[in-house]
Amino acid sequence: MKGDFTRDSFNAAKQFSRVLMQQGRVTLDADVNEQTAILLRTIRLLARDLIGPFATPRDGGGFKLMPGGDGGFIISAGRYWVDGILVENPINCGYFDQPNWPIPADDLLAAEIKSRKQGFFWIYLDVWERLITAVEDPSIREVALGGPDTAARSKVVWQVRGLPADARSNGLNQRIYGRVSACAAPLAGLPGLSPAWLAARVDPGQIVDDPCILPPTAGYRGVENQLYRVEIHQGGATGTATFKWSRDNGSRLAAWTGDGGGNELLVSDSRGFAAGAWVELTNDVLDLQGLPGAMLQLAKAEPGVLTYDPASLGTTPAPVWTTDLVNPKVRQWDERRNARTQLTNGVITVKEGTAATPLWIDLEDGVQIAFAASGAYRTGDHWLIPARVATGGVEWPADATGKPLFEPPRGIEHHYAPLGFLRLGDNATVESCRCEFEPAGDCFADVSLGTGVGALSNPQLRVAETPTPTPTPVRRRPPRRPSRPS
Repeated sequence: MKGDFTRDSFNAAKQFSRVLMQQGRVTLDADVNEQTAILLRTIRLLARDLIGPFATPRDGGGFKLMPGGDGGFIISAGRYWVDGILVENPINCGYFDQPNWPIPADDLLAAEIKSRKQGFFWIYLDVWERLITAVEDPSIREVALGGPDTAARSKVVWQVRGLPADARSNGLNQRIYGRVSACAAPLAGLPGLSPAWLAARVDPGQIVDDPCILPPTAGYRGVENQLYRVEIHQGGATGTATFKWSRDNGSRLAAWTGDGGGNELLVSDSRGFAAGAWVELTNDVLDLQGLPGAMLQLAKAEPGVLTYDPASLGTTPAPVWTTDLVNPKVRQWDERRNARTQLTNGVITVKEGTAATPLWIDLEDGVQIAFAASGAYRTGDHWLIPARVATGGVEWPADATGKPLFEPPRGIEHHYAPLGFLRLGDNATVESCRCEFEPAGDCFADVSLGTGVGALSNPQLRVAETPTPTPTPVRRRPPRRPSRPS
């Protein structure tokens, strides 16, 4: 979440049940956000414990796959629960009409649907959360305030996607009913978080034996408290993956509103942008496809106008603003070239060390990071590093000896659920393998008995005052149907 936050203080391992405000104390955004995170985690864990890793309600359930007229399939409207997260599809839609999945040009499933090839695909649901600011949704901004930004939002994003499957062992050649495990087997190959690890520290400076002497370069040397964000720009393995970083969690953002001519970008607000800084041009399509934007270096920042250095483009085509762009935006990053860090088109190549000998990479003011060996990185993976002037250090987990620990990314975390199988051809055939669940209490079943206030207002339901003992009727309900795929 690239918001202007103090820090992200939520830590599930501490098992806090709530945040308690005290009178006369300063209230931070981190306190309010932690309370929300505690409650949200509780609700989602409860839902997962009761419903399971993925299931749809018997009544109101959605995401059923149905044959579509375009040679593909239709996704039914309704709800689905994935790892305790409520996912909603407001209307029936086709594969190409999903609200949050702009189909990439290289999507294999889309290509085979259009070509009517004889393909066989496993269809699944990908769920994750995305930060929404007033740049992405202007209705968030309160116009009565005259324009200032306020709180941001977190949105649950869902995408129905497909992977090639083996028709001989899965799907339409078998009876799926009661075999949800077979439909869910490919989930093992889809990681929620990337297998990538990072450690952070402040530069210890020169090692001296005298405990009374503080090395002049030790500790965090910044003059302000910062929330550093390290984010993967281009995914891949070490040597291919790149990263960028920001000292304010990547929150310096403005809408890209037009082309000023030459090398000028018209923006909604240029405050906070500085000459020499690198900015990323992106939009909703790139964000939803999990792709990085183009990096440019600013030559000048003026009110409402950002001028970039064309030499910073390298081989990247010059940016062109059009009305077809969906929420185009400019985001500033803070990486700089220094004696020990080289930039390539505004980003830094991921280089890994070992657990015994970490390869420390300088950010600024003594803050350093190191990547663990054998990582696999995905665009958008990120880590947050609070740096504090009062302590001269960074808030980062360490072992008993003070050695920084390697931590997984804080996001983006994906959650998955199987939906079914699709056989392509002249007449597409689909088979859904959703897992359905029934309400825990079905009070509207034919054999249910009503009690309570209704018995007092309806004479036919009143209990007779005559103390005549009568046998208590035994309510018999039909056996509950087991959860089943549809």
